[in-house]
Amino acid sequence: MAVTIYDEPQLIAPAGNPLVFTFSSNQTAQPNFSFIVEVYVDSQLRLTQEVFRQFNTLARIDVSEAVQSVMTNIIPTTNIESDASQSMVTYAIIVYEKYGTTPTIQASATSTTLKAINAALEYKDWVNWDYSIYDPNLTQSAIFMTYFPTSKKALCGMEENFYLGYLEQTGSVPVGLYIELLDIQNNTIAIDSIALTSTDFNILNVGPQVIIANSAITQNDFDDCYRYSVNVDVSGVSSVGPFIIYMDLDCKRYDTYRLHWLNKFGCFDSFTFSLVSTEAATVQSYGYQRDPGVWDGTSYTYPLYAGQAINFAKTKTETLTLNSDWINQDIQQWLVKSLYDSPVVYLERENGTEFEPVKVTNSNYTLKQRRRDGLIQETVNIERTFTYRSQLN
Repeated sequence: MAVTIYDEPQLIAPAGNPLVFTFSSNQTAQPNFSFIVEVYVDSQLRLTQEVFRQFNTLARIDVSEAVQSVMTNIIPTTNIESDASQSMVTYAIIVYEKYGTTPTIQASATSTTLKAINAALEYKDWVNWDYSIYDPNLTQSAIFMTYFPTSKKALCGMEENFYLGYLEQTGSVPVGLYIELLDIQNNTIAIDSIALTSTDFNILNVGPQVIIANSAITQNDFDDCYRYSVNVDVSGVSSVGPFIIYMDLDCKRYDTYRLHWLNKFGCFDSFTFSLVSTEAATVQSYGYQRDPGVWDGTSYTYPLYAGQAINFAKTKTETLTLNSDWINQDIQQWLVKSLYDSPVVYLERENGTEFEPVKVTNSNYTLKQRRRDGLIQETVNIERTFTYRSQLN
């Protein structure tokens, strides 16, 4: 009697994609044979499922739905670092063989305890997923968890927030965030480092004001800054990055709106819409029709103030139409594929200290090309999630 687990997901995998285990038994010829699979998430039994063999002595199970059902998201903050491991869970399976004229549970095998993050990748990215390239303990020059086209300029305003995420599995070595500010002639203005807490999954906020609040770098340094680089260093041996951010210091003719959204890795991407945007609202009325006239205490009269079509309540939903500046085709394609697919979007408010949840209502997009579309802009339709309800009439 023996159960063997052959294939397991990677040590860290996206919960929004299949998490498939394959296994076999040397007792599949027994009468009434089946596998009983128990799925444990964060050491708690979440699912028990009977599985029948599918190919010779082999069977498989995808546990992604059981894992994904307990995932949570973090919200953007103005902290220099956020422990995103709260949006990571551990999971494992126990596979039993069950057979006999009166079927009974027999031998079992237990999988490795694995980790899943609240990520969901497109198919071509999922089949090529390798968590180690986002972990500086496993890859000497790891990369941050974003699909932003790094050959283009990533912009951030003086009061805006900017997020970058990475994985770090050992958690036992010194980790630091290194920041270097440069002027337009590429001369170094300031350099500083910030000690970081080792966590399995970390999201950094590297907006200028957050850096100023947590380092020796000053506002005067950023006033002279053209671009700055950030990288996470592990004991001087390996790193994540660097990631280059350009200061967005252009004078704006219109109010700007910056969005942050959950990207496909479970981190946050960001973008500022700086051309003219429109605020609007949809008002819905709830009413009834009543008979004309009123009793005035002694008789029934028909005054003009007593209407027949009555509103007893109204609700209002506010919307925003956001317009980007003229952008490169690579940035437009990254923006629509990342933003429109995201279920979680925040509007940055109050000089970067408040984050309002909103809904993107665009239902389709086109990947624009410079040679076909000329100058490229993107319009995003936003629905505010706080609904106003009037007093009752």
